[in-house]
Amino acid sequence: MKSRFIVYVILAIAFQVGLGYFTGQGQGGIAMLLFIILVEFDPQFSFSYLVSKRRHEKKESK
Repeated sequence: MKSRFIVYVILAIAFQVGLGYFTGQGQGGIAMLLFIILVEFDPQFSFSYLVSKRRHEKKESK
């Protein structure tokens, strides 16, 4: 599970570096944006799922 997370980070950084190389300009937050998109599409890591799950746990504990 951690290895998939690391692969997403490497892919995002590689894309940012490649895009910067081909355009000749810095590409700022494109890697972060791509990383978030990759994580959202993966059902094991979805941020929206984790947030809703945590809210549900807090409601049950009250």
